[in-house]
Amino acid sequence: MEKRRTTKRIDLTEGPILQTLVKLAVPVTISMVLFTVYLLVDIYFVGRLGSDAVAALSISSNAFFIHLGFSTILGTGGMALIAQAFGRKDYNQASQVFKQSLLMALVIGSVEAVTGLLIAPFYIKFFGGGGKSLEWGIQYFQIFSISFLFMIFLYVIGNCYRGMGDTRIPMIIMLQGNILNMVLDPLLIFGWLGLPALGVRGAAIASLISQIYALGIYGYLIFFKEFHLNLKGKWRFNPEIIKKILYIGVPSGMNHFLLAANLMITYRVISSYGTAALASIGIGFRILQGIYIPVIAVASAMAAIVGQNFGARKFPRITGTLWIAWLISMIFMIGCTAICLLYPYALISIFSRNAEVIQFGVIYLRIFAIGFVLVGTIMVASSAFQGLGKTYPSLVGAVVDNALFAGLVFTLPVYFSWGIQSVWWIKLVTAIAETVVVALWLRHDLAKVRSGFTRNRQPAELQPV
Repeated sequence: MEKRRTTKRIDLTEGPILQTLVKLAVPVTISMVLFTVYLLVDIYFVGRLGSDAVAALSISSNAFFIHLGFSTILGTGGMALIAQAFGRKDYNQASQVFKQSLLMALVIGSVEAVTGLLIAPFYIKFFGGGGKSLEWGIQYFQIFSISFLFMIFLYVIGNCYRGMGDTRIPMIIMLQGNILNMVLDPLLIFGWLGLPALGVRGAAIASLISQIYALGIYGYLIFFKEFHLNLKGKWRFNPEIIKKILYIGVPSGMNHFLLAANLMITYRVISSYGTAALASIGIGFRILQGIYIPVIAVASAMAAIVGQNFGARKFPRITGTLWIAWLISMIFMIGCTAICLLYPYALISIFSRNAEVIQFGVIYLRIFAIGFVLVGTIMVASSAFQGLGKTYPSLVGAVVDNALFAGLVFTLPVYFSWGIQSVWWIKLVTAIAETVVVALWLRHDLAKVRSGFTRNRQPAELQPV
């Protein structure tokens, strides 16, 4: 049999920073757009089955936030350590991190899948499933739970590729998986081409098949084709490496849990203003998600570049990458702010013709638009911390934001009889607080990094424990 080759490795410590950043960010942007399309395709076809089917899918999808938290823990930790190892040209260490990331994904994904299968009836019923939505929700969630195992592998491998400086391969694989899912969805849901009509279960099976296909392609590339790392040797758990992955990854994962908590608080408060107000949040949130995608992509690409240059001890490239990424994000965010302030009615009207929903949505969009530069700064700073391998400052900033929001939103609007706009102004104020925390902390840690590099040693404060 032909000896398997190691493909040419990608060095992010050399070359023009802007060109490197864009080259990494564009595939990430496309991948995120593809994932959004994947979600929309599922809801489009399932929506043809009626409101009970949509409810079943929506209830099941709530568990995705929890799954994403676990995926982020492993993906962020693996990405950061692999990027730093690549910067040091320590490819053996990078291989060990990659192995540990996959072994942990196997364990956590298996636990998620088994847990989901066991709690499916209780979970769907607890979150409001009844009648057909309960029956269909259980059918969907049981298969969706099996997908957790494959989704966490895909997320972790994709992030590890990013740490190696390769965002093109994950994009191509995601594109193939999405096309397969779009083809299978109507075939399995409605029973086209003589296949049995499986309803919502068909949507779950279509997603599962596309995920298995994507993971199969990764497996072929990693174990049989060319890959950036040599994975020879035994696969066994390494407590020291696992400890480092968790040190970096846990704070990032906790941020997703805080986001879920923040959304629950927001929906609880806004529910008192009626269903039109709740609908406006859903619309506004989707618009914001679309706006944030390019900035998230730039920040994600920046994290890999910062990580490799931190490992290579090249401080000017760390700060140069940080400032270029921040400048790109600010230019984009300021442009989006202008659009949202000038044309909020047009944007909200794309998704709803209800006058009350539009009114609430315009208020939401105009106030949130003022804070776009804050959100962009937080994203870039948080990704810089990922590259440095020290993510708990971002978690501290998020805790400050969420604690202030919960404390203020349950008291001030009620005490002063303020309207719904007060909720969004409070959110803007708490975002300012989070921005100050992460920005000042990042400035402080960058000074430590520079001092440590000058003294020809890595600062102990930034070393994973």
